[in-house]
Amino acid sequence: MSARALAPWLVALGAFALAAGPAPADPDMYWHLASGRWMVENGELLRRDVFSTTIAGQPYSVGEWLGQIVLYAAYALGGWPGIVLLRGLLVATAALFLTRAALRGGARPVVALPLVVVALLLSEIGWTDRPQLFTLALFPLLLDLLLAAREGRVRRLLLVPPLLLAWTNLHGGYVLGLALVAIFALDALLRRAHARAFAAAAALAAVATLLDAGSLGLTAALTHAASPPRFIVEESPPDVLTPAGFVFALFVLATLSVALRAGGTLFDALLLVPLLLLALSAQRQMPWFVFASVPYLARRLPAAVPALERAATRLAPPRAVLAGVSTGIAAMVLVALLALPAAPDERAYPAGALGPLAATSGALLNEYDWGGYLIWNAPERPVFIDGRLFPYLPGVFADFQRAVTLGPGYRAVLDGRDIGAVLLRPDRPLAGALREDGWRAVASGERWVLLARP
Repeated sequence: MSARALAPWLVALGAFALAAGPAPADPDMYWHLASGRWMVENGELLRRDVFSTTIAGQPYSVGEWLGQIVLYAAYALGGWPGIVLLRGLLVATAALFLTRAALRGGARPVVALPLVVVALLLSEIGWTDRPQLFTLALFPLLLDLLLAAREGRVRRLLLVPPLLLAWTNLHGGYVLGLALVAIFALDALLRRAHARAFAAAAALAAVATLLDAGSLGLTAALTHAASPPRFIVEESPPDVLTPAGFVFALFVLATLSVALRAGGTLFDALLLVPLLLLALSAQRQMPWFVFASVPYLARRLPAAVPALERAATRLAPPRAVLAGVSTGIAAMVLVALLALPAAPDERAYPAGALGPLAATSGALLNEYDWGGYLIWNAPERPVFIDGRLFPYLPGVFADFQRAVTLGPGYRAVLDGRDIGAVLLRPDRPLAGALREDGWRAVASGERWVLLARP
């Protein structure tokens, strides 16, 4: 097998080894798992809240029902190592198809592969155990599929509608896929090349996203993208002082510099400009611009930097080097499989409070970041708030903020919500105030305190 044909698989295996190392720790993972468990056990989609006291019974949907079921299935079949394996496989899928996309158009591996590796390292901000991993995998898969169709392999467009149907129910990021297909359809129309095939694929893909009422509606998905909650770190604009933000800035500067020196096509602008604007709106959107810019940079960078073109022409990895790299990556995968984390990293959660919590009465007021953990581990004690966030806006979230910061009317929140127990960080102003009011410390740890109403 040639180095060009082998490269995507080597990058994918390397990405798998890296992604399968960390233990599960994402706070939203727990309520996604609990949602999947509830749907499997009850044999129906979860359309109303069953996890809280504050919005109990209210209709809501974050879509992603299929993603939640797949996530829970991985846990049911393999425990926590099953979750880690699913993460590794999805990241490896992203790496495989991003590398394939980067090597299209005659791009040289010596130029394309470093770009792919750096882009994947930036995407590590999205290697969290929740349905967004499916978008991480499916975006480069769809990009590579559409690039192949643009090169003349038009039959591959038959895969687009079923791919969008599955994506729609796996994660709300399917809107990115729709936008990607629309951009390629517009490009085909402007080039007058296979315009009907691309237009048909775009139309059928749009219809496919409407076939299941359990998914996140297109309007809701677009609204979330247009008005992200800025108080959540991943929804805030890119920060160049963070490693991911710095790498993103480098890709932006590199793309602009190459465009000025080596130019580009209208298609490049149609693809990259909207994704850049989206990436500038929120940190979690940065990988999509970076992924899309990799094929462009891989093709155009040698023309922008002639010395790189000359070096790329001379550099060709000997078979011995290729064999050594393959052996090293195989060893990495083996070590990763032998050292799969057997349990989540729960150091940030009040694990010691689970037992004492069962003995408390009244409604529970809990930390926002601990809501999902409690939903999964203590389902008998419904939470006040959790990472689903949007069902809690604006009223419940405002009450939570008012209570824990001792805002005006915080006592009315506690009484009106019938709060009988609070599980908070010890440094919360409310925790100190309740101790002074005679609330009993049921249990405590270094990072948490459980108080009960007297």
